[in-house]
Amino acid sequence: MNLAHLGQRSLLLGTGAAVTLSALGVPAAWPFAGKMYVHQYTPQAFFDAADAWLDVHDRASDTRRNLRDLTGGVAASGWRSEDGRAFERRVDAYLADLRGIELRAVVTALVLHTAGAALAAFVLFQFLVAAALAAVAAWVLAAAVTPVSLTAARTAATQCLTRLFSVYRTTEKLLDQLLHGCAAALTAAVAVRVGREALRGDDTALTDLASATMAQGPLLVWGTANRVERDLTAHALALPLAGTGLPQVAGAKAAYDVGAGSQAITGRHLPEQGADGSYAFPWE
Repeated sequence: MNLAHLGQRSLLLGTGAAVTLSALGVPAAWPFAGKMYVHQYTPQAFFDAADAWLDVHDRASDTRRNLRDLTGGVAASGWRSEDGRAFERRVDAYLADLRGIELRAVVTALVLHTAGAALAAFVLFQFLVAAALAAVAAWVLAAAVTPVSLTAARTAATQCLTRLFSVYRTTEKLLDQLLHGCAAALTAAVAVRVGREALRGDDTALTDLASATMAQGPLLVWGTANRVERDLTAHALALPLAGTGLPQVAGAKAAYDVGAGSQAITGRHLPEQGADGSYAFPWE
């Protein structure tokens, strides 16, 4: 199952139901549209990244075992001079670094798998919400046969959608907390390594972190602008339909964004990645 496509279908189904309900005098469904636009995810990317980190773990583990076997033979030969002890210290330090890489790779893979699973679950949850909106819209539309039944249906539908939106927001907050926890775990893994090396008087890790951050700078700037555009679109989409016309414009833009797979304005300015994984600034 392609969860990214399921998210798109959820948005289309939920928005269609919200428009129908608004036309029938039940605007309580419309706030779902902006939320569903924001929560368009591709969980498979997280699973692929986790698999890549597990591959890093396997390669580091193989390297550590091979190095240990190779140097074990040297130590067994009776090299007990000062050079021999210095060699053993260097090897032990390198083996410790490899073990650290293995541990960080496992932690990163676990965090990415957790985030991917959470996003996949939310995509499925959102599809169920969209299906519920469509069912409510069909019920209110059927009740529109007589004015009396329509009035009662509007009241019941509004109450139902209000409770459903409360559940949606609660689930959204739980997802947000989990993703922030995942981000904190990754940050802690990096901070522990950098801090440990700094305490030893080695600023290589800190220099590497600064260089890597600078190399990703253009992507960070672009990602921030992309996020701002997405949030502004969602905000305009959540406005009442009977107003300035912004929800209709935002709806058209949202349909384009989802169909194209990128934001209409910032999406076309995605910086090009170099062969080494870095991104060039415009002036470079």
